[in-house]
Amino acid sequence: MAIPAEALEKERRVRDMLARLGFDSLIITRRDNFAWMTCGGEAVVSHTVATSPVYLVITPRRKYAVGYSMDLPRTVDDAMGGLGYEPVTLPTFGKTPEQVALELATGRAAADDHFPGADNIESVVVALHEPFTPEEMERYRQAAQGSGAILRELADWVQPGMTERQVLAQAWGRYVARGFEGVCMFVGSDERIQRYRHAVASDKPIDKAVLLAPAASKWGLHVPASRMVYFGEPPEDIRRRFQAAATMQAALVSSIRPGVRLKSLLDLCFGLFESLGYPEERTNHYHGGPSGYRPSYPERSLDPKAIVTPNMAFAWYITIKGVKSEELSLVTDQGASIQSADRSWPMLDIEYQGRRMAVPDILVR
Repeated sequence: MAIPAEALEKERRVRDMLARLGFDSLIITRRDNFAWMTCGGEAVVSHTVATSPVYLVITPRRKYAVGYSMDLPRTVDDAMGGLGYEPVTLPTFGKTPEQVALELATGRAAADDHFPGADNIESVVVALHEPFTPEEMERYRQAAQGSGAILRELADWVQPGMTERQVLAQAWGRYVARGFEGVCMFVGSDERIQRYRHAVASDKPIDKAVLLAPAASKWGLHVPASRMVYFGEPPEDIRRRFQAAATMQAALVSSIRPGVRLKSLLDLCFGLFESLGYPEERTNHYHGGPSGYRPSYPERSLDPKAIVTPNMAFAWYITIKGVKSEELSLVTDQGASIQSADRSWPMLDIEYQGRRMAVPDILVR
């Protein structure tokens, strides 16, 4: 079976990077990098840790998958078919995967995290993720659209009197049933939307409003998105605030074009908080930026040299007290477009500097 072109491209990027930096081998230890390297494969025992139960070892001529006998066979069967890795299965109570991975790594070794005996080049490995391949872009579209559809279902299902925790359980169930993994799954209602930017679900019954704010991932690709539901017409102040947040969302997405500096997008975001009348909100939350195999990389927007390129993803999460607009956008040669909005969701038509963009509105039931 021929190795897929996408996987070969990623191996090429890794080996070119190793040669450029003077390394001979790379040890992949993180789940996000495993998903990238295996074209969407899932390596997991615990969903609450970043570490993979199976390490990938890339050498100048060979590549290995190293793990215990309780983890490796399932991972190889479910996530690594046709990729050409040599499985190295370890018994328990013998050498550890760390020891064996380092033995297999010929020459000078690097790793994607802290790893005894290897240099940590985490940031360099993460930079290899972009540009996303055409196959990744298609998977990302499917993941974003799938998450949008689940959010629409949840918004239609939720009722006043349910507790935030009940809604959280329903959200987890629907996402997991469709192959997603939850990273952040916030559910807030009523005054808790006003008070908290990260409303962890509580036993509070929902009265007039609920904010659904998951950051779920599929094939390792993250889709941060938020939806607001009101049972009855929202107060005028909430309408004004949401209009401002949606305007910022439209302005940022419509301004994303290849060659634009990421720092200029963050500056635009800060400036819009000022011009729209909410300067106090500039530092009450991260505002997003590039997304991918991690929910967000907000620190990249501080780099004055970083620019937008085709085949990137962005997640802007704009919060103003009581409201939130959060969407996943994908970038092509022509610019960016929101991918996380279900077609049946009510939309706001917003114009910014001559460009019109539809942004999800509050759903009123």
